[in-house]
Parts: sequence; C-alpha cells; structure tokens
Amino acid sequence: MKWLPGVALSIMGLFVVLQAVARIWSRLSPRPCPGEISFILENPLRRRVLSAAETLKRVGLKEGMTALELGPGPGFLTVDAARMVGDLGRLVCLDIQPRMLAQLKKKVGDQSVRNADLVLGSANALPLADDSLDLAFLVCVLGEVPRNDEALRELRRALRRGGILSITELIVDPDYSTRKSVVAKGEKGGFSHVETLGNFFYYTINFRKD
Repeated sequence: MKWLPGVALSIMGLFVVLQAVARIWSRLSPRPCPGEISFILENPLRRRVLSAAETLKRVGLKEGMTALELGPGPGFLTVDAARMVGDLGRLVCLDIQPRMLAQLKKKVGDQSVRNADLVLGSANALPLADDSLDLAFLVCVLGEVPRNDEALRELRRALRRGGILSITELIVDPDYSTRKSVVAKGEKGGFSHVETLGNFFYYTINFRKD
C-alpha cells in the first residue's frame, strides 16, 4: 500500500493541470457548460461544496418576488428558488441551451413546480420587459457569458429601481471570477455594491440598481 500516496499525488496533479487548462480555455472562449456534461452540475459532491440553501439565503429571494435565474442549467437551484418566491411570485429560468431547458422542464414537472417560467434566450438580449424584475441571480455563470458587460447592462435594464443583482462564484468552477473583478464589473455596469458574503473560495456579491 506504499504506492497510495504516489497515486493520490498523481491524481491531484492531474486535477490541477485540468483546472489550469479549463480556466485558460474559458478565458479565451467563454461558453456555457455543455448539456452533455450536465451531470457534473448535479453531482452530489458539488452539492456538498456549493450549498443550495446557503446560496439562496445569500441571494435574498423573498416570497412574492419576480426573479430571474440566469443560466439555471439542469436546475441545481431552481426547485428551491421557486419555492422561496412562493405561489405569489414568479421565477424566470433563462438558458441559452435547449438541452438544459429540456432537463429542467422534467425536473420542475417531477417536483410539481408551477411558478417557474422556462425561457430559451441569451443573456446579451434578455426577452424581458424593462423594470420587470425584483431580483436576478447568477451562480457560477458570469464567466460563461461572452461579452458579459452587455449582459450586465441587460440585467440592469430588466431590473426595477432598487432591484438586486446577485452573483455567486465557486473557485473550483473553471469560469471562476475573483471578488475584485466581479465588483468592478458590476459597478462598471451601473450597479451599486451592497455586500459581499462568504470567502475567496465561495462567495456571493449583491448589487443594487439605484
């Protein structure tokens, strides 16, 4: 069994190399996680690292809100988020990938969620009316959006005055952005920085449209 430490080190080394390659690739060519590997997003190990309950608590969803989940993927957070806004609220789930929305449709159907609207569309041209949202949240999504400065302007347009934009990042995600860079992007997009919750490895930053 003396070989076990060597194997563990090799696995760790391979993980570091793959992370580095993935991060470089994501910077050169931002794109959403392919639907073919959506199982990674639903991995139980990921759920232990990225707590759905803790994340949504930080986001600040409240009953009766009209909220946008941008890039829901297969629905890692969607069911819990829909229940938080309640029957009087609406959750708009917008994704650019039909395959992801198909998986999400099955999940919300299986869980009898009736207050979620599934929308196929781009973050750079939101099919939403001006001032129609109370809150919008992105979880490990910002770095996947090409020209995300455009997306932030679109989010600002769709949010009501005083509306909240919430961005969550997890360091193991290949598209991870630092807290400093996210604050800078949000403020450049016309938002006011309200609070930063969490730590370097797993954080949520909330902005307000003033």
